[in-house]
Amino acid sequence: MQVVLIAPFLMRFRLCANTFGGAVGRALREAVAETVPGFSPQAGEPDSPLLFDYHMSTGGSRLSGKKTVGTVDVADAGLLWCRFEPSGYCYVMQTIEVPDKETMHRRERALVERINPHIARWTDGVSERMLATGLVDPADEAAMDPGRLLWWHRVLMDPPQGQEPGATRVYGVERKIHDDACLRFGDGFTTLVRLPRHRISEVLEGVMAATSEWIAVDEANRLVSARMLRLNDARWDRVTDVDRQFTASLKLSKDLALREMVRLEESRYTVNAGAVVMDAAMERWAMERERGVLEVQLQSLRDILEFHRTMTQYRRDERRNRLLFVFTAIALFQSVLVWYDFAHEANNTLAPATRLAVVSVIAALTVVVVVSSLVTRRRE
Repeated sequence: MQVVLIAPFLMRFRLCANTFGGAVGRALREAVAETVPGFSPQAGEPDSPLLFDYHMSTGGSRLSGKKTVGTVDVADAGLLWCRFEPSGYCYVMQTIEVPDKETMHRRERALVERINPHIARWTDGVSERMLATGLVDPADEAAMDPGRLLWWHRVLMDPPQGQEPGATRVYGVERKIHDDACLRFGDGFTTLVRLPRHRISEVLEGVMAATSEWIAVDEANRLVSARMLRLNDARWDRVTDVDRQFTASLKLSKDLALREMVRLEESRYTVNAGAVVMDAAMERWAMERERGVLEVQLQSLRDILEFHRTMTQYRRDERRNRLLFVFTAIALFQSVLVWYDFAHEANNTLAPATRLAVVSVIAALTVVVVVSSLVTRRRE
């Protein structure tokens, strides 16, 4: 039985909305070449400029930068196919021949032990160089652990009777690819039935695209939830603190919007078999519901921040009005003292009766101005 093992792993950086573009892809390619010993990149361009039937995403690569794809020969593990993405989501893949499921799982465990030390070194080296460029942001603490294989997704090609796992045979989502070829997508497994070997790469591309989508949505939910928890520890008595929280949440929304733009752009260029896999994965993992939950969380985060911003502004205005009242009262007391001194000062050219009349007129005008102001405010 031929099985393709696909495992994602995460870098310590993420694509950000401030510096996205082709420069990220070029920096990633250079970082991988310097960090991953024996890495052999694969050509990502058509063999001839006259080849018109070359379906690829140009908008996605302009937004996020091109992926770095190639092979590397790892000691005791064999030849691995690797893909490094500017988003920080990366993959390793290997094709194995096994007689049954038990042997497959033993091979998986052995591969994890042999590959994980290399993954950790690659992650540290590539992440250090990418973060030094300033083109990407460090991954948030709420993200999944970087530098190790997260899980295996097994793509089984025409498994013999009794060897197909229940994840696809019983609980999987079945889709027809073409003619009599079909696939069944389940948690951790994809079964291909009567699919020509030259179409397998399209299915693998769809599996990785669906996995990236799942990781992106799950990580976004983690980040939003962590941001909402941090709000409990934030101080809301200063406008600068609220503005800092608001700016951080706004940047999070911008980054998530960028990742969604890249995903939508690249999904338009997914080949037929890959699109079928993504459709099955979206149904099996209930991704539409997860995106809805994410939107609700983002809106709740914005509402909470807007509420705290309004309340902080209100408290600041209240303190300002209280200070204005104090200073006005002080000025009024000083005015009364000046009037009293003017009315009773013996060393003055005006007669006492004239001085008293002037003070009375000024006091009356003051009372009129204050009363009219209070009446106008009450009417409003």
